[in-house]
Amino acid sequence: REGAESSARRFREADPHAWMAIDQEGGLVQRLSRDLGYTWIPRAKQVVEERGMAGAEEIYAIGAREFRAAGFNMNLAPVADLHDPENAVIGRHGRAYGDNGRAVAEYAHTFIEAFEAQGAVCAIKHFPGHGRSRGDSHDGFVDISETWSEAELDPFRRLIERNSAHLIMGGHLINRELDPSGVPATFSKAILDDLLRDRLGFTGAIMTDDLDMAAIRENFDQREAVLRAIEAGNDIIMMSNSAAPDPELPQRVTGWVREAIAGGRLTEARIDASVARLEALKARV
Repeated sequence: REGAESSARRFREADPHAWMAIDQEGGLVQRLSRDLGYTWIPRAKQVVEERGMAGAEEIYAIGAREFRAAGFNMNLAPVADLHDPENAVIGRHGRAYGDNGRAVAEYAHTFIEAFEAQGAVCAIKHFPGHGRSRGDSHDGFVDISETWSEAELDPFRRLIERNSAHLIMGGHLINRELDPSGVPATFSKAILDDLLRDRLGFTGAIMTDDLDMAAIRENFDQREAVLRAIEAGNDIIMMSNSAAPDPELPQRVTGWVREAIAGGRLTEARIDASVARLEALKARV
C-alpha cells in the first residue's frame, strides 16, 4: 500500500496538477489490490452477473473514494470492449461487461460516474474494440481486420452520445477495413480523426496505450512512436518506461516534439489543440 501511495505523493509534491494514472478496472487488473489493503473490485463480468446495476454503483463508489484517497486522479478504465470468451486478453479474464453494446455502455457509464464524482477522469478502452481480437497487443501487433465488426463501436458511440466519454484510449490494433495502410490505431488518423472524432463526434482527449508494449516497441523506436502518435491525433502519450528504463525519458520526449516543430513535422497549433483538450479534461477534476 505504502508503495503506491508514496509514489503518488512524491509526484504530487513535484507537480500538484500532474495527472496521476493507474489501472483500476477490478478483477485481474486492479493495481490498488486487496493485498495492499484496498477493497476488492470484482471483474466486470462478475459485477454484471452477481451484483447488477445497484451493486455496481455501490462497489464503484467505494473504489472511487479509495482511488482518490490514494492520490490518483486518472483511472485507465473502464473497458468498453465486447465480451468474447475466445478472446485471450479481455474475454478470458471477464474484463468486459457483456456482448451487448447497450449493457456495456450502461455499466461503463456507472463506473465513470462514480470516479468523476470523486474527482477522477476515466480512460475508456480499447478503441476501436479489442474484445473480439485473437491476440494480445502486450506481445505484438494484433490484427482485428477479420474479427472486428461495427457492433464493437456501439458502446463507445453510446458513451459519447451520453456525454460520458471525455478520455478514450486507443489500442495497438490493426484494422485494414478502417485503415487500409495497416498501421495500428495508435498511429492511424483514419481511425482516431476520421472515425472517432468526425464520424462518432468525440471532442474529448485521446490517449495511447503503453508505447512500451511489444506491439510498438519491437517495430518502432521511441522517438518515431511518439511523433507518429501525436500526428495521428493522440493528446496523451503513455509510456511505462519499463522495457529499458530511462530516467531522462520525459525530457527526451519534450525534445523530440520541439525538434519536430522546428523541422516542420509538427506544428505549434497541433500541440495547442491537445493542450486545450487536456485543459478541458483537467477542469473536470
